[in-house]
Amino acid sequence: MKLRWLAAILSLCLLLMGGCASGGAPDTSGDSPGRDGGDELRGVWLSFLELDGLLAGATPTVAAQRLDEVMNTCRRMGLNTLFFHVRAHGDAYYPSSVYPAAKAATPLLAEGFDPLGYAVEAAHKQGLALHAWINPYRLGDTGGENSFQKDGVWYADPGSPDARNRVLAGVRELLEGYAIDGVHFDDYFYPAGMAAEGEPFETIPDGTDVALWRHTQVDALVSGVYSLCKQAGRTFGISPMASIQQNRNEAFADVERWLAQPGYVDYICPQLYTGFAHETAPFDRLLKQWAALPRREGVRLYIGLALYKAGLENDPYAGGGSGEWAAHDDIIARQVIALRRKADGFVLFRYGFFAYAAAKNEVKNLQNVL
Repeated sequence: MKLRWLAAILSLCLLLMGGCASGGAPDTSGDSPGRDGGDELRGVWLSFLELDGLLAGATPTVAAQRLDEVMNTCRRMGLNTLFFHVRAHGDAYYPSSVYPAAKAATPLLAEGFDPLGYAVEAAHKQGLALHAWINPYRLGDTGGENSFQKDGVWYADPGSPDARNRVLAGVRELLEGYAIDGVHFDDYFYPAGMAAEGEPFETIPDGTDVALWRHTQVDALVSGVYSLCKQAGRTFGISPMASIQQNRNEAFADVERWLAQPGYVDYICPQLYTGFAHETAPFDRLLKQWAALPRREGVRLYIGLALYKAGLENDPYAGGGSGEWAAHDDIIARQVIALRRKADGFVLFRYGFFAYAAAKNEVKNLQNVL
């Protein structure tokens, strides 16, 4: 009888804890969002634009105070997750051995203040999860080896093994150096408008389908990052464009594969930045399309929402719905209500618009829903 009880207790322990005797970091990929639990992820993107304003010219003390206020605001808003822009243009908001420091962070790093390190601790004190947000290939206005220029912007070459390994090395140092809760990629893979027959910088084997080859390059990076995150017990997800077809055919980001097959992502968070009255891509139609995609068990669907459009007088490309954001101040709130029937949470773009005067009522109505 005692042996049976011991066996039962051990089995329960293994089920609940993923193995009481196992070492290393726990696998958090199936955990509830936020460090305080809860089934709904409620996130916001803190971009390099906000970080530059928070950090530029600040002393370590002031920078710490400003980051504390970010966490306080997130808690007041009822959010549970912060997506911190650790690398936007091939630069880093932390001391990196792989990438140069971001301009706004350089003086603070020289004084021994690590913006990311402090932010992780401050977020966790408030019960917030913090995910390291990376633009994997965008380099900005400066290129270098294994890179190319498109429409005035430099990108690392997704087809270069060296460029891929550099991204992986950057992810590895984040996972090893910080208690981040996850790694998050934006939609910067191949830029739109790439020639279908291949580009001069690419070394595509003769007779190889260009689109298939590019998909293979992006898939290799995504699966590599996923593997690193799983080894470290962290979450990995991607925020692609709203159009499933545009992701597949222009960015060469196979979101359908990533959702349905093992080894790629823990979640997808498409940027559904349109209103309900958008003539060609209304929010509810996009939400339905994404929710209908087959998903591997355990893979979550979050939705990116356009807080930045609150109060917008003229929404470009919305046709007859171009004035919707100015006419209504509860669009985000209604979108949250709608997505709760089909998705697992949302992320707001972006943090700075909490203080935007035109978004005041939109934010208030969102708070009422949360």
